[in-house]
Amino acid sequence: MKSVELSDETYTALATLAVARHVSIDALLASLAAEKRDSAGRDALRAFLASPEFGTLLDSTDRYIALLAWCATTHRSDFADFVSHQQSGLRYLWLDRDHIVEVRAHNQARQIDGTPFWAVMSIDARTKRRFVRRLLEFVGCSDEGVREADRALGLGADDSQRPRLLGVA
Repeated sequence: MKSVELSDETYTALATLAVARHVSIDALLASLAAEKRDSAGRDALRAFLASPEFGTLLDSTDRYIALLAWCATTHRSDFADFVSHQQSGLRYLWLDRDHIVEVRAHNQARQIDGTPFWAVMSIDARTKRRFVRRLLEFVGCSDEGVREADRALGLGADDSQRPRLLGVA
């Protein structure tokens, strides 16, 4: 384990950001320092999509879960931030364990590997596609990477030629 000296102000800023994203300072720094390109110069998303592990997944459901797992582990704090700000998330906070199990069964939820998060599988392909596109754009994946993920998941028509509306309120 290595040590790094930080000013009090920098440490406080990192601690505040880590608390806001519900991760440790170490996880925050790891996420910020995560390498975005592989050795061939492709972005990390496109490298993942071209990997043998992803290529062996034939079922669209398995591909969807694998992509969410990759995003959740590669962009840990951004993923947590994105998911925590979904409108549907707040309705589950006050449920007891039995109700959570019931909702999970109703939604055919599957746990995203290596995370405490669950993916709702009962939503239609269009909604899954929109969620993945928004998530990948949020974590900073390239436009080409988002289009490639869209095609790899096979969740519907590719309307990716439409320009992204960045910063529109």
